[in-house]
Amino acid sequence: MSILGQLRLQWANKTFNYSVLMLITLLGVALPTWYLNEHTWITPLILGVIAAALAESDDSFVGRLKAISLTLICFAIAAFSIELLFNIPWLFAIGLFSSTFIFILLGAIGPRYSSIAFGSLLIAIYTMLGAHESLNLWFQPVLLLAGASWYYLVSMVWNSFWPLQPVQQSLSNVFNELSLYLDAKRNLFHPTLNLIPQPHRLREASLNACTVFALNACKSTLLNRSRRGHVDGPSDRFLKVYFIAQDIHERVSSSHYRYQELATQFSHSDVLFRFKHVLEMQAKSCKEIALALKLGKKYSHSNDSIKALVELQDSLEFLEQQNNSDWKPLLVQLNYLFNNLATVEKLLSNVSNPDSSVLEDGMLDDTNPHTIKAMWNRIKASMSLDSILFRHAVRLSIALTSGYAIIQAFDLDRGYWILLTTLFVCQPNYSATRQKLSARILGTLVGLLVGVPLLTLFPSPESQLFLIVLSGVMFFAFRINNYGYATGFITVLVLLCFNQLGEGYAVVLPRLMDTLIGCALAVGAVYFILPDWESKRLNKIMANALHANRQYLLQIIGQYRLGKTDDLSYRIARRNAHNADANLSTAISNMLAEPGRYQIATDESFRFLTLNHALLSYVSALGAHRQRLKDESIHLLVLEAHRTINHHIELLEVQFSGQSTECHQATVDQFDIHRRLLEWRDEDDRSARMVLQQLHLIYRMLPELHSLADKLTNATLPEPAKN
Repeated sequence: MSILGQLRLQWANKTFNYSVLMLITLLGVALPTWYLNEHTWITPLILGVIAAALAESDDSFVGRLKAISLTLICFAIAAFSIELLFNIPWLFAIGLFSSTFIFILLGAIGPRYSSIAFGSLLIAIYTMLGAHESLNLWFQPVLLLAGASWYYLVSMVWNSFWPLQPVQQSLSNVFNELSLYLDAKRNLFHPTLNLIPQPHRLREASLNACTVFALNACKSTLLNRSRRGHVDGPSDRFLKVYFIAQDIHERVSSSHYRYQELATQFSHSDVLFRFKHVLEMQAKSCKEIALALKLGKKYSHSNDSIKALVELQDSLEFLEQQNNSDWKPLLVQLNYLFNNLATVEKLLSNVSNPDSSVLEDGMLDDTNPHTIKAMWNRIKASMSLDSILFRHAVRLSIALTSGYAIIQAFDLDRGYWILLTTLFVCQPNYSATRQKLSARILGTLVGLLVGVPLLTLFPSPESQLFLIVLSGVMFFAFRINNYGYATGFITVLVLLCFNQLGEGYAVVLPRLMDTLIGCALAVGAVYFILPDWESKRLNKIMANALHANRQYLLQIIGQYRLGKTDDLSYRIARRNAHNADANLSTAISNMLAEPGRYQIATDESFRFLTLNHALLSYVSALGAHRQRLKDESIHLLVLEAHRTINHHIELLEVQFSGQSTECHQATVDQFDIHRRLLEWRDEDDRSARMVLQQLHLIYRMLPELHSLADKLTNATLPEPAKN
C-alpha cells in the first residue's frame, strides 16, 4: 500500500482520528496559557476539555447544538453550586447526594442524557479539586466552562467537515463483527467424528452478542440523523447497507441441522470442507466491506467466494448422484444451507450497489422520548427498586456522600480525588466495577511511578505543557479500549497540571491513597448497597429470551401464511430476539465474575445459553427462508406444529418468571412432529418440508429445556455465613 493509502487508512481509524481532534483541542488550550504566562489557568481549562469530551455523544449538527447547550447549562449549575456551597459542609453534603441521584436518573431518558449527567458530576468534582485555590466565585467555573466550550467548538467544526464519518465507522464495525461471526461459524463444518457442538455454540453466542451490540450502535448512529425514524439525505444509502447487514446477520445466525450428525455422515466427503471454505471467503468479503466503508470507497465484490460457491454446488450434485439412501434426508438439509449461503453471497454483492434493493419499510424503530411528558414517564418508570438505574443512583449517591464525609472527618485538603475515583469505578454491576477497580489501581500506580521521574527530568514549564498535551491525547486514545493505560496517562496529566501550581510532588501520595479509598468505597457500594447479583436476575433474563424467541417465531409463521415482508414489526421482533440472546450471554459472563457464593447452577446456565442460541438459530433459519405456503393443508399442518411449540415455550416462560403454574411439567406429546415428518413424501413441497424440519429441531429441544427449567428455577443462592 502506498504512503497516501496508509495515511488514508490511519485517518479513517476512529482512535487516530479522535486523537488528532484532542491534540488540536489541547494545543488550543496549552499554547495561549503559555504565551500569556498564566500557569494557574491550565488545570481548569484542561479539566473542562476532558469533562466536555467525556460528556459528548454522537448526533446530527442540530442535535449536537441542543445537546451542547444543555450540557453547558448543567456544567454551569454544577460548577457554581460547588463554589457557593463549598464552605457549608452540611448543605454541601445534601446537595452532593441529591444532585448525584437526580443526574444518574436522567440517564433513564437515553444515552445522551446519561453522558451529560456523568459529565456534570465530573465537572462538579473537578471544581472541588481546585476550590481551595479559587480566587473568587467566578474564576474556576468560568475557566472550566471555557475549556468545555472550546472543545465543543472544535468538535462542531471537525464534525461539520466529516459529518458521515461516525456512520461509516459504526457500519464498518458491524461488518467486522459479521466477519468474526462467519469465521467462527465455519469451525462447525469440520467433518470430525464425535463433534461436540456446545463449545462452538457458546463461542457463537458470544460473537453474536458482539454483532448485536454493533448493530444496535449503528442503529443509534442512524437514528441520530433521522426524523422520528425516517432517514433521508446522505445517510439513506448507509441505511440500505445497514438493512443488508441485518439480513446477512439473520442468515449467518441460522442453523439448518444438527452439526454433529452432518459431521458423522459426511466425515469421508469434501462437502463440509466446501461449506467451510465458502464461509471463509464470505468472512473475508465482510472484512473487505468493512475496510471500504471505513475509507469511504466503493466496494468491489471479489469472485473468490462465487467460485467457492460453484465448487460447493458441484460437490452437492456429485453426492446426489451417488443415490445413497442414508444421505438423502441430510442432502436436503445441505441444499437448504447452500441456498442460504447463496443468498448471503447475493446480499454481499449488493453492498456495492445498495440502491438496487427496494426497501419495503425503510423506517427505523425510534424509541427515544421526544416530549417532556415522555421523558418524565421514562424517569418515573425508573423510580423503583426493581430498576437497575435507580439502585445505581442510590449506591453512587451514598458512596460519594460517604467519600465527602471522610474528607471532612480527616480534613483531607486534596481528598476530592476520592470522589473522582468513586465516580469512575462505581458501575451499575459488580462485574464492571471489578474490571474498573483493578485497572484504576494499577494505572494510578504506574502513572505515579512514571510521572514523578518526568517531573524531575522535564522541569521547564514548556516541556511539561508538551507532556500534558501528550498524556491528554493518550488518555483519550486508550479510554475505551484499555482503561488501565488511560488511567496511567491521566495520572501523569494530573501530576503535571498540579506542578504548574507548585504542587507536583505534594500530590503523589494523596493521589495514591485517595485512589485506594475511592476504590474501596465503590466496591463496598456495589457489594453492600442494593447489590445487583446476576444470579438473582438470571431466571427473568432467561424468561425474556424465551419470550423474544417465541414472538420472533410467531412473526415468521405468520409470513408463511401471508408472504414475506421485512416490515418494522418483523424487524423489531428479530432484533428483540437477538438482543435477549446477547443479554443472556452477558449476564452469565457477569455472574462468573461475581463472588463464588453468588453463582448458582453455572453448568446448567451455560447449557441453557447453548440451547437458547440454538433455538434462535433454528428460528432464524425459518426467517431466512420465508415464503408463502400456498397449500392450505400444509399451512394447517405447520400451524398445528407451531401451536404445540408455542405452548411449551410459553410454559417455560411462565416457569422462569416465577409465576405459579401447575402444568409446566407437561410432556411434549400434544403433536408428534417426528411422526408426521417421516410420513412426508419426497415429491411434496420442499419449502414445507424445510419448515417442518426446523420446527422438528426445535421440538427435539423441548424436553431438555423443561428439565433445565426445573433445575434452574429450584436453584437458590446459599445463605451468607453468619459470624
